[in-house]
This record gives sequence, C-alpha cells and structure tokens, in this order.
Amino acid sequence: MSTLPVGFTCWRAESVAATIPTEAATPSDQVLLATHSPLRIRREGAKAGKRAAFVTEHDVVREFLTSTPNAGVLIAPVLGESGAGKSHLVRWANANIPRIGGRHVIYLQKTQTSLRDVVEQLLNKQTGPAFDEIRRQVSGLGTSISVDEMERKILAELAEALRAREPQGFLDKPLVGERGLGLLFLDPLFREHLLRPGSFINRRALHALNGRAPDEPDVPLEFTVDELPLDITDVANLADAAAATRTLFKQLAVNTDMQLEAVRILNDLLDLAVMKAANLGVGNINRAFMKLREELVGDEIILLIEDVALIQGVRRDLLDAIHESSVVQGQEKYATVRTLLAVTPSYYRENLPETFRTRAEASSPSYVVDVQIDGGSASDADLVDFVGRYLNAARIGKDDLEAAMVTTKTAPNACDSCQFSDSCHSIFGTSEAGHGLYPYNESAVLRAVRACADGSQQQALFNPRRVLSRAVRDVLMEGSGLLPRGEFPPGRLLAEESRAAGVASLPLSVRQRLEDDYPKDLAPRLETLLAFWGKAGTRPVAGAVFETFGLDPIAFDGDQPDTDDRSTDDQDATSKQPENLPKSVQRQLEAVEEWSAKDKTLPQDMARGIRSLIREAVLARVEWFDPVVKSPDADTVRKALPDNARTVSIEGAQEGIGQGVEPIVRVARSARNAMLFQGLALMQAGFPELSGDALARLDAMAADAVPKARARLLGTLEYSDEPMIEAARSLIIGALVCGHITSTARDVDLIRAVAWRGDPTRGDGDSRHPQWVDAYRAYVIERNGAVERFLGGVGTAQGAGAVHALDTVRLTRIVKAARAQLQELPSTVPGWCVDANRKLAIFVQVAPAQVAQWESILGRVRRLLPPSESYVDTVDAVVLAAREGQAQGLVKVRDLVALERSNDEARGFDSRAVPEVEKILESTSGQSGIALARVVGATVGADLKRIADYLEESERWVESGISDAEIDSGTKVDIDEAIERQISRWMSIVTNGAVDE
Repeated sequence: MSTLPVGFTCWRAESVAATIPTEAATPSDQVLLATHSPLRIRREGAKAGKRAAFVTEHDVVREFLTSTPNAGVLIAPVLGESGAGKSHLVRWANANIPRIGGRHVIYLQKTQTSLRDVVEQLLNKQTGPAFDEIRRQVSGLGTSISVDEMERKILAELAEALRAREPQGFLDKPLVGERGLGLLFLDPLFREHLLRPGSFINRRALHALNGRAPDEPDVPLEFTVDELPLDITDVANLADAAAATRTLFKQLAVNTDMQLEAVRILNDLLDLAVMKAANLGVGNINRAFMKLREELVGDEIILLIEDVALIQGVRRDLLDAIHESSVVQGQEKYATVRTLLAVTPSYYRENLPETFRTRAEASSPSYVVDVQIDGGSASDADLVDFVGRYLNAARIGKDDLEAAMVTTKTAPNACDSCQFSDSCHSIFGTSEAGHGLYPYNESAVLRAVRACADGSQQQALFNPRRVLSRAVRDVLMEGSGLLPRGEFPPGRLLAEESRAAGVASLPLSVRQRLEDDYPKDLAPRLETLLAFWGKAGTRPVAGAVFETFGLDPIAFDGDQPDTDDRSTDDQDATSKQPENLPKSVQRQLEAVEEWSAKDKTLPQDMARGIRSLIREAVLARVEWFDPVVKSPDADTVRKALPDNARTVSIEGAQEGIGQGVEPIVRVARSARNAMLFQGLALMQAGFPELSGDALARLDAMAADAVPKARARLLGTLEYSDEPMIEAARSLIIGALVCGHITSTARDVDLIRAVAWRGDPTRGDGDSRHPQWVDAYRAYVIERNGAVERFLGGVGTAQGAGAVHALDTVRLTRIVKAARAQLQELPSTVPGWCVDANRKLAIFVQVAPAQVAQWESILGRVRRLLPPSESYVDTVDAVVLAAREGQAQGLVKVRDLVALERSNDEARGFDSRAVPEVEKILESTSGQSGIALARVVGATVGADLKRIADYLEESERWVESGISDAEIDSGTKVDIDEAIERQISRWMSIVTNGAVDE
C-alpha cells in the first residue's frame, strides 16, 4: 500500500469547474445521472390521500405520467426553497421520461428564460401561420431590439398601463390615471434614474432579451419597495422634476402603505408591459399554445418548468393555457397537458393565480423537497453519499464520466484506479458507496453540509446547491492550489455559512490555546482542522491527516466537553460553569461565545459595559508623574476619553467611530478576548471565583493602553511640549509688556514671567490712557486663568486644589524654548490660552495711544515747570504765595482749606515721574509692536497726571490774584517784598511758559 503523499490532489481545477454544477440545468444528462443521489420527497395535498408521506423521484415520475388528468389537465407543483433541489428533480425527470409516440416533452430550463427561448420551446418545432407569426414577433429580440430600446419600451408600456388603469381602492387612486405613477416613468429626471446601469428596469430588459445567466440568483425579477426611485434625491436635484411629479414623489416617499400598493400594481402590470415591449400581442402565447394543443389532440404534452417564477413576460399567458380544459362541449378538442413545475412555496401561494392553484391541487399532489438534517428525512450516510458522488465526479472529469455513462450506464469509482486509495481511505474514509472523501473526512463533510443548510438549528434543511457550490466546488478549486503549497485547509473555512447556520465552534479554551501557542497565520488553519475534521474538537484528528496537510500533529488532551456539530446550546462557556448561574448571566456568556465563534454582533448593552470596565481600568493606571501635571477634572477626562467606542473599540460591536478617530484600545474578535469578556461578566454578576484570570488580563490590556490614554488626555489638556511652549511664549511676552519683568536673560526671570498673576489695577493708572488701562485690566484677568492652567501642565496638586509643586526641569526646558521666539505673539496657542493671547494682542496694539497720552501730560507739566526749575521749590513758592496772599485777598478760591490740603498733597507727589516718563518716551523712538509695548509697560509716572493737574490749578488762582492786584483802582496795595519776589518768579514761569507754549 502506497502512503498518501503530502499535499496530494486527485482532481484538476478545470475538471471541477466542468463537472460540479451550480445549477441543475448546467450539467449534461450523463453527469446529472452519474452524480444523482436518491431524494426523499414529501407528498402533500388533497390528492395525496393516505398514501406514503415520503416518495422517491421514481415514484414522482411514475405518478406524474400515469395519474388520470382532470379534464385533460394535470399540474404537479414541486415546492422547495431556493437551492433545495426542486429544479434538480424536474431536470432528473426530464432525463428519465421516455420519449415515446404520442408524448411531446417541452422542457423550460431556468437558464433559458429569455422571451425568444421560452417561445421557441413552447412551440415545440410546430409550423404553420399561427406559430410562424409568434416566431416572427420575437425573432428580433436581442438583435434588432437593443437593451436600451427594450428598457425604454418597458417604461413606456408601464406608464401607459398605469395611465389607463382604473383605481381599485383608496390607495390606488393617487397611483393610477393621468397624474399617477406613470409620471415617474415619463419625467426625464426620474426616467434617467430608472434607466441607470444595474437598475431594475435594466435587469428586466436584459432578462427578457437574454434570459438568466447561470450564476445569477433565481430570484424573480419583480418590483420591490427598494426598486422604487425613492433614493433619487441622493443623486439628483428634485427641483429639476416637473411640479406634478414632485408632488407625487413626496407623497410616495413618506407613505409606506402607498409604496407597497405601488409595488403590487407595478408587478400586476409588469408581464403585460414586457410582452408589449417585445411586440407580442396580449394573448398571443395563450392562443399559440392552445393551437399547439389543438394540433396535438389525442396526444399528451409533457411540460417541465424548472422555475415558473423566472419565465419572462409570458407567464400569465402560459399559465392560462396550461390549465385550460381539453374538453369543449363534451368533445376532446385539445391535447392533454401534464405540467411538472418547480416553484418556491411563497411564490406559489402569493403570486400564482388562485384559479391556477385550484386546478393544480385538484389534479395532482404537491411534491415538497425540503430534506431535514439531524433527525429528519436524511441520514448522515445519505448526506455523505451525496458529497461523495460529486467528489468522485470531480476526480473522473466530465468527458470520461459522460463516456462511461453512455457505454455502461454507471459511473466508475475513481478511487479504484488510485495507488493511494488504501492509505487515503484509512485516513479520510469513504461513503457507503465506496467513494473516497478526501480531502474531507466524514466529520468534515457533515459539518460542511450543516454549515450550508437553510433554516434553524431546530429544523436545518439540506441545501444541495449551496453544498455543491461552496462545500464541494469552491473547496476543491481552492484546495487544488493550497494543498501542494501546504496551506490547506484555509482558516475560516465556510465561516460565513457556519455562522449563519449556527454550527458549533471549538470551545473557547481550545481556540485560546491555539491563539496563544501558534503563529497568527497558523492558528486559524488549526482551528478549521479541529472544527471540521475533529468534529468541533470532540474527536481526535489522526496524525496522518495533519501530515497530509503539511502540519505537525496536535496532541489531543481529551479534556474538551462533549460537544456536537448538531447544536451549540452546550458549546458556550457555561458548559463548565455551575448550573445555578442566573439565566441573564448565561445569556451573556452565550452572546460572547457567538460573538467570538460565529461573527455575531456583540449586544450593545454588553459592549457598553465592557467598554466602561476597560476604560476605568485604564484610567486607574494613569499616573501624572511623567510628565508631572495636575490631575485632570472629570469633565476633561470625559472629553478626552468618552465612555464609548472612541475610547474602547470592540470588533464586531455596533459602533459609529468617525473618520480620523483612533481608539486607545482596540479589542479584536478572538478567543482570548472572549474568555476575558466572559470572566468580566461573571465578576460583575457576583461569581469572581469562576472568572479565571480575567482581572489579570484586564490589567494587562489596561497597562498597554496607558501611554495612549495619557497622550489623549495631554492632548485634550493641551499639555504636551509644543502647546505648552507656545503658551509660555504668550505668557512671557505678556509679563514683559505689563512691565512685570524687564529681562529674560536668566531662567528664573522666565519662570517668574510665566507664573506671574497680575493685579488688574495698576498704581500708575491715573497717568495711563483709558484704552490702555482697559486693555491691561482685561488681559490680566484673562491671563490669571491661563497661568493657572499652564502651571497645571508642569505641576501637581492635591485633588482640585492649586498647584503646589512644579516640575522645574520640564518647566525650565519649556521656557527656554519659548525665549527664542519672543519677537512676536504666537499664532497658535492651547485652547485655554486663546482668550488671554487674543487680549494680549489687543493690549499690544494700544501702546501708541499710551505714548500719545504721556506726551500730552508732559507737555502740560513742562509748560509750567521747565526742566531748569525744581518741582519742590515751585510747590513751596505756591504754598507761600497762598499763605501770604490770603491776607491781601489775592487767593481767589472758595475753599481755602481744600487749597491748603491740595498744596500739602502736592508736596508729596513723586517728582521723579516727570524725568522717568521723559526717559521712557525717548526710548520709544523708532519702536513698534511688542518692542514698543514692552517700553510702555514699565511702571512709571504714577504722579505725572496729578502734578500736571496741580500746576494747572495753581496757575489759575495765582493768575487770577495777580490780575486783581494789578488793577489800577487808585489804591496802593502793600505787598511784602518776599511775596512779591515769589509771585514775580511764578509769574515769570507762567509768562515764559506761555511764550514757549
């Protein structure tokens, strides 16, 4: 016995493509018969009587051919869901019905459903004027009539049919007639949308001309709500449509009942519109088929229809002709018609005319093809045999298979001539018919069949088409490339099908072990191998299976729960948990299992709770020592790390994360994370002893996310180095222009500058311009808040209190970086510094106004106090003049006490204000912007305006007193020589000042 080589393949991809069909009508009769597996068919209906519930395909054909028709009509429906095998039964019947005299077989395949194909088959090679006229009418379809022309004709015929239709109810009224749905088909805007590539009208026209392509789904081409042009506003401007059309559209768009009624009406008119668009007269097909029956009276017509829902355009005419009685006025006028037609149960009940169904049910039983898996009508051996036959056909190849069926009527077993068959069969097994199952084994075949089933776990229905397409054809095609490279089986084999069918997955513990112990590219393959070839981890996989696939065997430790492919009820994490777990907790554990193994969506409430736990774990680990910053408040934390998917994203949960948002934690859909989720659920439910190492895993996940969380928080706080440097720049410039510091040479000066919280009120405010004072006050108030936030970025505090310790190393680094850019204000600063920076810019702009203010006040002072004169001496002279002049009545003021007080206060004024301001003004020459603002910001000239005001007030009363003394009233005023000298001096100052002025 030769040992099966590693990566062995006993089929060729081209043989698989030619031999394994995706549709019943695709293979030749020889391939069909060679691969056919016996069917179990349920016989139903009034005509079924008390006979056996289940029949074979041979029973169906025999009953169909021998039962007595009802008035020349026998209609046998074959019911089954899409892919169940109903068309296969019709095809098998066609291949097995003997062609004998008096029997005329007409076979309508689902892949030949264009109008021309259907008509030609129905006419059954008959000639004569009536038949020739029908052929002439459809002869140009696809040649002289283009798809574009057919589309426009269908739209036009639908519009006319809608216009002419009488309303049949309340909802019909706005949809038919002159202002009904037809407006949508005639309005240029809607017409263009309805004729776009891939639209329903486009597909319907293609089907009418060319029929259905082999790889298209066998879904009837009928209007649905989705086919209505309700989405036109996504691509076009509704204002471009006519007013009446817009009115109708707006009604239709918001009324679901109206939409459903519109679909019903359109489908009722669709066949007629297609026939007219194809130039077929209404009733022509009916008359032609009745003519055929008349020509063949005395014979029988066997009409086999693979799918009545796919017959284009002529379905209504044909159905009327099928159930028409053959007897007219007691005489047999028409040939008997026996019709075997495949149709889905829903289409049979909802779309076929009631009169047709009544005649069908009165003439024949219905044959239902819905093979149940697991305790139903199909055994495991039947399912394995079905797959085995097609695996065998793929190995033989189409040409050899057809030749063998012609000569021997039997399909050979390809394994009989294979040198590796003994080794292969011992490793992978065979069907009961002796066909090798390689590359599957029995467990893998049954799992694949169940993965491709319809229905639910409680009633899984065998879907032969999906099994052949996905589990046989696709796996063999892909395997022919993967096996030689040592890459078979692929990871996630039939994953979507398995998820949809609810097939059991490997236990979480096994999947986690694979994830932990094997590379990422290998773990999914091993999971596939154990799930399929090892019956979801419940059976050891032979080492030879691993070796054939180029893998190292995995030791089976035998500690897995007794799982079964048939159900997942006992395959979740609860299988090892106490039976008294609350049902709510069990549901959570099951939901996690389905999320992990079956790609189902994690329930929103559970995802929300898990996100919160992970987020809180991350926040608990965030420390503010590197860099040292003040702990953010709750609002900042919520803003930076919201309790949603922007912070913790879970693969397979419903999330709406915006573009450009990168969560700090991304939780992949994996067994390891599923174990974590289940552990967290158990902990929250009060079962920490069952949670395993969930806390340790949570802590590790949180630790990994801390750097990202800290960065996100720093970004929200705007405490990273770049924004902090820009803020320091603004604050240092602010301290300079406020006069708080004058030098930035030392680091300590820079630190004093950024930390300075100023008093909004200045001591030199009286000599300042009002705009400057207001701008200074507004800036300082805003700055103080910015300083507090800045210090929070380089210091720490107790709770919500003030910062009490600074990270001087980082602070020094920041202010040094800012020192190099103090020539202009930063254009971008942190959000918390924006208002302060904006008000600082305003403050800088008012510096010229302050220069002008000082110049004006100094002019007032120097007019009365030249640089050569001492301010103190001048005040003394005024005081003396006031004292001596009072006795002579020369002090013309009402309140002498106030004057004395004013003189006393003036003596205390700081006369240095005058030269200091003069010096500042000299240094402003040629300066502007920040440089000018820095000069102006110095605290100087506090008493300057008060000095100017005092001198001017003194000037007024002295001048008035001297004026009175000089009035020639004939009276000699005796003025003391000393007083006269002082007054003369003051007058000289005033006079000279006035001259200078």
